[in-house]
Amino acid sequence: MKILPLALAALALTTGAAAAETVTVTLTGVRATPGPIKASLNTREQFLRAGPSYTAVAEPVDGGVTLTFENVAPGDYALMVMHDLNGNDRFDYGTDGWAFSNSAVPMMGPPVFDERKFTVANGPVTLTETMRY
Repeated sequence: MKILPLALAALALTTGAAAAETVTVTLTGVRATPGPIKASLNTREQFLRAGPSYTAVAEPVDGGVTLTFENVAPGDYALMVMHDLNGNDRFDYGTDGWAFSNSAVPMMGPPVFDERKFTVANGPVTLTETMRY
């Protein structure tokens, strides 16, 4: 008889848990030049810092690339994308291609998380962003 209350308690704890989702990103305006396209999904705490929550890498194809992030936990994220043209694993302003979620373009100063955030909740998320060079 003790098993039923324990099973019900376990069910109650798991019922409210949200499932991980898929985030699919289509990048347009990609140049088929050497160097990988590196993308990351970042929480507010990770934005513009090392150690993003989720990463994806693709080889550039002229016109467009699709990246998929699997098992993304619910929450707010910002997408950051870099086309690392010289393969040095860092962003070289004025050389490397880039994109952010919400097609946000930094005007003066560093990018702001709230201008780039999107929410992962109940269901897959699809984003389309344009690479800028």
